[in-house]
Amino acid sequence: MIHKLISTEKTGSPSAFARKLCVSRSQLYNELELIKDLDAPLKYCKKRETYYYETSFEVVLSFSLKTIKDDESKEIFGGSNFRPILLDGTLISLL
Repeated sequence: MIHKLISTEKTGSPSAFARKLCVSRSQLYNELELIKDLDAPLKYCKKRETYYYETSFEVVLSFSLKTIKDDESKEIFGGSNFRPILLDGTLISLL
């Protein structure tokens, strides 16, 4: 959802963008830093009040899914605090 709103230049101000994503403004800034760490040419225009990519930028995600038995499962903690949202904004359950 973040990438889609930035690509279409429809983020609004940082406060409005955070509300659209249902996160705090500080969490939004954390997420934007992660995108910048991927070398995204991310900029903000005060006049248009939107984030945008200065040059073309795409995000390609890949993942694999494997079923495991109860005795194989374990809890894993760590990594970034990503909310389970698909690129189209659909919430998914990881349970």
